Amino acid sequence: MKILSEKTNKYYATVDECLAAEKAFDESVAKEKAAKEKALAEQKAKEEKLATERKARATEVEDAYKAVIDADKHYQELLSAFVKDYGSFHMTFHTGNLNPFNSFTHFFDSFF
Repeated sequence: MKILSEKTNKYYATVDECLAAEKAFDESVAKEKAAKEKALAEQKAKEEKLATERKARATEVEDAYKAVIDADKHYQELLSAFVKDYGSFHMTFHTGNLNPFNSFTHFFDSFF
């Protein structure tokens, strides 16, 4: 007499062999499932970490942009007060990092 296992879809000579094979089959299925769940959990954790880092860096960029806008507003206020008091303002622009137009070129370079 042969025993057919519905789990392994194989024939066995004895019931004990069949039960042992089914037990081994169940264990291997459980291990595969655990490995898949672990891989999914690791992937989800990685995606969450990247999303958190992206959000933090985006906030940092936004804060820096707000600081530039605030500094420009302060500059415009000081310039307006100076022109109101003295009639005009002259300034020579030099190339390099202190050139205020570098900010504009960097800003437009990021779009084009």
